[in-house]
Amino acid sequence: MDMQLTFEDVASALSLDYECVFFVDNETNQYAMFAFRGKHTKLELTDTRNFWADTKVNMEAVVYPEDKQSFSEHINRETLLKAIQDDNAFNFKYRLLVEGEPVWFQMKAVLGRSQGREYLIIGVTNIDKQERERLELEQKASKSKVYGQIVMALAERYDALYMVDLVTDHFAQYKSERLFCELSITVEGDDFFNQLKKDAMQVIYSEDIPLITAALEREAFLRELDEHGVFSMTYRLNSPNGPMYVNLVAVYADKNHVVISVTNVDAQVRREQKIREEASANYEKACHDDLTGIRNKNAYSEFEKKLDQQIKCGKDIEFAIALCDVNGLKTVNDTQGHKTGDIYIRDAAKLICETFKHSPVFRVGGDEFVVVLRGSDFTNREELSQQFYETVKRNAEEDKVIVACGISVYDKAHDENTAAVFERADAMMYRNKMSLKGGRDEIINTIIRTIGARMNI
Repeated sequence: MDMQLTFEDVASALSLDYECVFFVDNETNQYAMFAFRGKHTKLELTDTRNFWADTKVNMEAVVYPEDKQSFSEHINRETLLKAIQDDNAFNFKYRLLVEGEPVWFQMKAVLGRSQGREYLIIGVTNIDKQERERLELEQKASKSKVYGQIVMALAERYDALYMVDLVTDHFAQYKSERLFCELSITVEGDDFFNQLKKDAMQVIYSEDIPLITAALEREAFLRELDEHGVFSMTYRLNSPNGPMYVNLVAVYADKNHVVISVTNVDAQVRREQKIREEASANYEKACHDDLTGIRNKNAYSEFEKKLDQQIKCGKDIEFAIALCDVNGLKTVNDTQGHKTGDIYIRDAAKLICETFKHSPVFRVGGDEFVVVLRGSDFTNREELSQQFYETVKRNAEEDKVIVACGISVYDKAHDENTAAVFERADAMMYRNKMSLKGGRDEIINTIIRTIGARMNI
């Protein structure tokens, strides 16, 4: 009884600092618990009078899941007593689930003796408010450090950095590479937008001055920022080595300040330009006939796809297809060789292109050409067809190239695709070819002699 009163007296004294106090008999593991106030009074704990057995059960019931492993490793008889013997006291922070919410507590344990028996005295304090404040400060400090590292890393990418105060229009430059210093750009002032216009006349490539001055008008600039959260544009500066591409990016630092970065992107832009030019040149080469210089079968396939897409979409389009075939090319190649045949093909291409001046012409085979009549050529197709026929007749009389031609018009009501128009043009061309066969051999022989004379063969 005297020992019980002693525990109560000690617990009462400790109650000012602790929510809960445990007295554990190290020999029997029996214990007494005094829960004075606060969160600990709301916990439903198992009490079998064996402290370590109850601790294991209560850990599973009330310790916050993320802290259970650490709690189990530290709050066991061997570990805890060894820690006290080493340091005279043991401190441990953990969270308990109180009414479904994690609450931070701190446990402090020491050894005490009374009447020849050794006791473990454990005080538990609610440190939730302090711990949360500490963690928040740590997170802010960590975030600030991380942000600082990010800012420094990003700053290395930029050749110039500015901060603009939108309330006063004051601006200051925080970084500038040598090239930007050489350009004598104003580094600080109280009228950013007007100063920008003045600097632009001196440092921006003349062709880009209207672009940048219009885009960086205060109202337009802020409207772009408000609508998209970022303003970005690429333009050229006057450098000692000629026009240099730079990229300007502006973002809000807060509602009253804008950060502006300027980066030298000249090498990147010119590399992209070169790639586009090479790609365009390769595409053009792939779509043009080396012999005649006009578009080839690949180009016609692409053009046909576009027409078919328009037809499929139900667009009201007008076009006709003229299919042209060179008469006698095989005879020319067989008797005079392919060089003579090449001249014959080029003459045919010239005839077709000069007749249908406003329409794309394609060489789709060795002696076959396709013209897609659009615009004025479509409107004047009958006149052009007659003109072509008259030219071929004169060519026959003058020992020049002879080309058969058939023209068919797209009929929206019946034609499902371009191929249907092509097939009718092919049939009409074949009939025209047959009509030109009269006297063909003599004509072809004369043409061969004429072309041969031009080549001195």
